[in-house]
Amino acid sequence: MNRWKVISTLRQKGRMSKRDIVRTCNLSLPTVDKIMKIYLKKRVVQEAGFDRSSGGRRPVLYEFNRRAKYAIGVDFEIPELTIIIADLKGKAVDRYFSYLPDKKSASSVISYVGEKIDELLLRRKLTAKDIVGVGFGAPAFLNQSRITISGKNLPSWKDVPVKEILEERLGIPVFVDNDVNFMSLSESYYMNYRDKVLVYLALRKGTKGDIRMGAGVLVNGEVFHGAHGNAATLRHAYIDFSSRRKYEEVIEDVMKIQNPRSMVLKLRDHLLTPMLNMIVLFDPARVVINAGILGKWEDIFIKKCEEGLKKRLYRLFNWDFRVEIARDRETPCAKGAAIYVLQKVFGDPYLFLKNF
Repeated sequence: MNRWKVISTLRQKGRMSKRDIVRTCNLSLPTVDKIMKIYLKKRVVQEAGFDRSSGGRRPVLYEFNRRAKYAIGVDFEIPELTIIIADLKGKAVDRYFSYLPDKKSASSVISYVGEKIDELLLRRKLTAKDIVGVGFGAPAFLNQSRITISGKNLPSWKDVPVKEILEERLGIPVFVDNDVNFMSLSESYYMNYRDKVLVYLALRKGTKGDIRMGAGVLVNGEVFHGAHGNAATLRHAYIDFSSRRKYEEVIEDVMKIQNPRSMVLKLRDHLLTPMLNMIVLFDPARVVINAGILGKWEDIFIKKCEEGLKKRLYRLFNWDFRVEIARDRETPCAKGAAIYVLQKVFGDPYLFLKNF
């Protein structure tokens, strides 16, 4: 527990002298000396210059080594696959992007993900021992660490043991969750939000020109899962522009054929009820919307969503919340998956000691 307390303090505070650690952690100097020797040997902590002198020798400063190990984040978007390697502060150091193979069994597709993780580790000259965990985000319902995917233009998978398949291949702990949960976590972490309750809504593209809306809820900066892991899962938050052509071409044609502002209103009206349900159920102070797939029409969509939500809710009660555009735009699901791993590892003393 003392080792965990010291490293948690260094991660949060930054550079500190041993005396600072003694005062902050309420530990004795011999205890801190012993712990620091262990961490310096393991390269979890490194020297970081000197502090000011109060008379005599300047005390050595120490800092958490963010490159001691790494976390992996996976965005299993279907049909796209994004994998990142992040340092222990959540900063991406490498990434991989491809399209998932078609018409294969669920286990073979998950094995493909494991293969690409292996390739990325090889490229970075890393081994399984260098990785504290893998976060895997998918547009799925959860049953423990098994995923079920269903819906038009999506593969029909039921209770796929993602965790077991990847852990057997990689020899690394795997954490599975809904993709939008990870996106919400990344937004909150990188934007340094301090909301008690935050609702995150994301428009994600399907495989044939369809748009799906997913949601995530954070309570005090951590994902709210509910009893079975499926809290905030939205049903019927879906609009179909189906075509055999690429998603981008379909959406572009829809906006050209119809008045873009009118199309945005139709999309907003179709998705307004699930948005309202999220706000009424979770009572957030902030609602973040990621509608980047709409391109230049995103701002209009979010503005119209805010107008519609406040108009509908004002009749019930004077709800006090603000609607904002998502600011973390680069691979948020994969980054959030890596951050989730770090939350798990550094939030549990026993899991931390197992890795360090």
